[in-house]
Amino acid sequence: MDAQPISELDLARLKAHGSQSGLRRVATEWRRPSDSWAQTLRWTGLALADEWRRWQTALPELLRGDFLFTLALWVAVFTVAAAVVAQPSIPVAVRYSVGLSGVAYLYLYAELARSRRVRPSARYLLGAADVAVVVAIGALSVPYVGYARVLMFLAALRLAARFPELRAVPAGLLLLLPFELSAHAGFLTALLDGFAVLCTMLLVIHLSSLSSKAEAVIGRQGALAQLTSSLARARDEDALFAQLAGHTPALLPACAWAFWVKEASADEFRAVRWTGLPAGELPVFSFTPTLASDRTEALLIDGPLPGTSAGECTLIQPTWGDGDLNGLITVGGRRRDLDPASRRLLRQVADEMGGTLLRLQALDEQRQRTEAMEQANRLAGLAARYAADQRAALAAIRPAIVDTLRSESLHLEWLRGDTLELVVGDGDALDGHAPEQLPLAGTRTAEALLQARALREPMTGRRPEDLYMVPAGLRQVAIAPLRCAGVTGTLQLARRLPRPYAAGELLILQLLADRLGLLFAAGLATSLPEISSEARRS
Repeated sequence: MDAQPISELDLARLKAHGSQSGLRRVATEWRRPSDSWAQTLRWTGLALADEWRRWQTALPELLRGDFLFTLALWVAVFTVAAAVVAQPSIPVAVRYSVGLSGVAYLYLYAELARSRRVRPSARYLLGAADVAVVVAIGALSVPYVGYARVLMFLAALRLAARFPELRAVPAGLLLLLPFELSAHAGFLTALLDGFAVLCTMLLVIHLSSLSSKAEAVIGRQGALAQLTSSLARARDEDALFAQLAGHTPALLPACAWAFWVKEASADEFRAVRWTGLPAGELPVFSFTPTLASDRTEALLIDGPLPGTSAGECTLIQPTWGDGDLNGLITVGGRRRDLDPASRRLLRQVADEMGGTLLRLQALDEQRQRTEAMEQANRLAGLAARYAADQRAALAAIRPAIVDTLRSESLHLEWLRGDTLELVVGDGDALDGHAPEQLPLAGTRTAEALLQARALREPMTGRRPEDLYMVPAGLRQVAIAPLRCAGVTGTLQLARRLPRPYAAGELLILQLLADRLGLLFAAGLATSLPEISSEARRS
């Protein structure tokens, strides 16, 4: 059977029927949303809450400073200008003058906004532009547009917000003159307007100052919290004072800071770190202040920071740790910058510094003792092969002593009744100078054994040992008590350098003496023959 071609009319009917069936199918399959009224209200509330949070985040930045007053003044200026220009009953000269003033005002703001260069005088230029456009438009439009008087109040608010100082109040009051003269206002009206402008400006200045102070306090507390967190992570004094010098300028930006630590052997304080000083100036190396009767309280003295020209007065705040004075903080600045609030803030910084110094000193002592034990063990190991020969043991240790402790002499003094027997190694600085025996009276060994602790002192020529130590060129000496199998004595270290022995070096000597006492215990009977019973102590 031959197929008959379909006509164009039938083809059009088939296409129309297919499209209608598809739309009908989609319409039957589509169902309305199943949300109830409660769900709809819930989703609407969530959307509004999210929008409110966004505005809460954006509004403080938009309304910070004088943006709100600028926006209000702009709206008022161009509203009044448009109202004056749009009224044909107003003289053409007045309309042109008001319109040109508004255009010039807009042009000035646009040019300053387009400029990428920072202009220090832009703030004052915009303030003068605000006053000029308000005076010009206000004086011209007040006789024709009554609500143009609002420009006077908005300009005063704008001026007080841009310059929150009492010096801006006279300029705001001068804005009244063009308005009052143009409107031919009476004395009482002018007086009331002036009173309203004065109260409004004083209120804005007061609120602005409160806001600035609140922001400064919040910034200080944030900087103090950051400083406290950084000090808690400090592991040595260098890191401690680096963090102090880096964070404290945010607390009192206009002041100079110096941080001091107390010397262990005197009431002097040594400058460690400083910040905010004029270029090329440094504080004095050591400082001995006169503190207040209550040594924990701050003391304000007249004069700049010691050794510098920073500040007209200096605030001295001691730092304490576990009841002991361990440092100072000195702040030089103007007297108004060192107010009671600043002193309380400085006291908090001092508490943090004192506590951190105490913690670091404990860590340093532990670290120094660990290092001292390692060095003492290493030095004693060099003499382990010579337990029965004390001279050889001292000679084996001496080269390491020269490198480690910068000392040229290491010798023993054993107690034998009321005399001392000296043991000096080969190549020692005292070899050929020291006698074999020495009277006990007045010696450093007698004092060290009496006090039962290690000593360090310079050669002053008043001790019996100085008769042979000074000719050997020795200038500093350290002594540590030594006990070996019931026999007492001392291990002595001496150097030609004038630098005194540090506490860490004294600790190494004491630990070395303890280890050598154990080492020599086996060979003491042969190295010290005929030891009397008086020389033995249990």
